[in-house]
Amino acid sequence: MPASLQPEAIDEFSRRRYLTYPHANGFAGGGRFLVLGQQETTGFSLWRCDLSTGEEQRLGVLPADVAGDPLWFDIALRSGRLVTVTNNEVWCCDVLRPGSADRIYREEAPGACLQSLPSISADGERVLVVRRTGDNHAVMEITTITGQARVLFSVPWHAGHVHFSPCDETWIGFCHEGRADAITDRVQAWHAHQAPEGMCLLDQRPAGLWLGHERWAFHAPTVLVVAYGGSPGKPRGVYELFHDRRPPRLVSEGDRDWHVNVSRDGRWAVVDTTGPHDRPGRGWEEAENISDVLLIDLVTGRRTFLARSRRGANHPRHPHPVFSPDGETVFYNETAPDGDAVRVMRVGNPLRRAR
Repeated sequence: MPASLQPEAIDEFSRRRYLTYPHANGFAGGGRFLVLGQQETTGFSLWRCDLSTGEEQRLGVLPADVAGDPLWFDIALRSGRLVTVTNNEVWCCDVLRPGSADRIYREEAPGACLQSLPSISADGERVLVVRRTGDNHAVMEITTITGQARVLFSVPWHAGHVHFSPCDETWIGFCHEGRADAITDRVQAWHAHQAPEGMCLLDQRPAGLWLGHERWAFHAPTVLVVAYGGSPGKPRGVYELFHDRRPPRLVSEGDRDWHVNVSRDGRWAVVDTTGPHDRPGRGWEEAENISDVLLIDLVTGRRTFLARSRRGANHPRHPHPVFSPDGETVFYNETAPDGDAVRVMRVGNPLRRAR
């Protein structure tokens, strides 16, 4: 049944459930299943939710520091294999045929630490993860069947948000992490032949833009990124960047955009905001704890208000909106009024139904 055009909760605050990170995939079975994380007392559990029947199944529980990052995960677009990282270990399980999870890799190098946000190829056979050793950050590719790992490349600065381009997996997106007002080469890409050392997709200095929360698209080997409202330059909002050196394209102007995601057909984007979208100001000015969810037409740039949500101070208490695979529904997180508990919401895409 299509989601209502009015926002509705699919869970309760008491369960403390959340969506995975925006550039990862939480769906399986052609969109029938949505996997959610759940904060427990001493770790996190993963739950498979059947969106057609409401039936739930726990996929597993993994120990983790609940005061740190939540358990992020990514599901292969074609195979349903899920990958997650905790305590320097990489784990996989099958969302479509639930059973025990398998540890496929453990980082043993002294002083090395694996980042908690992995990416998995569409066939489920390769995993990307960042290994930090001091200031060095290495992007590793791990084979899920054998657990064999190899370093694709490394950089002497804080790299993160690594993920396969879902349109062309020979391209890998990542970023130069750090304060948005200090980093001028945020959006990065790697290709074994065309960019074996990595490449910056936009020098931010001439335009005075502070970029973040990049997300590679499904329909083309391009990346959407937010120019934050705090940027001294403008126009601010959502941009599309290209690895072939074409100039950046302003998709839609906005002074409060925060995270961005894209539909699989490349027709729409969705953003959450730093404060009410209809309130004067930009960035975090007068933001309170409000974050709106806005639909963007990628052709015209036109914006449509979908829902008003609340945000908390840290993960996973950000809306992090995402489209269902068919583009019919937008899912997002909502933080409780106390700023602590979180639940998952959904709202229908009114423009998809109008076509």
